[in-house]
Amino acid sequence: METIDDSSFAGVVTHQIVEPLKALCDLFVDEQAHNEFAFFANVLFMLREPGNEVAVLEAVIELSKCAFVGLEFSYEAQQQIDGILERAITLSYTMSASDS
Repeated sequence: METIDDSSFAGVVTHQIVEPLKALCDLFVDEQAHNEFAFFANVLFMLREPGNEVAVLEAVIELSKCAFVGLEFSYEAQQQIDGILERAITLSYTMSASDS
């Protein structure tokens, strides 16, 4: 398994998005929330290459759809999702910032 530098783009994505998504998927397993697990596991799969900026943006867009696909979340899941979304949006702003 490749080691990821925490200060790299891939490291930031892994720490701020991938790891919390894994924890959320674990919660859905515990809650037996199968549809919710499937949706977020798909987003997690999209992030299998956390250094790929295009894939990360696609995953952020997919993640933002979670409120509109008819899934129901426990309070704990809602709290985790809100945090993940907040970090994902902040990350996407950073990615879209101009270097000029």
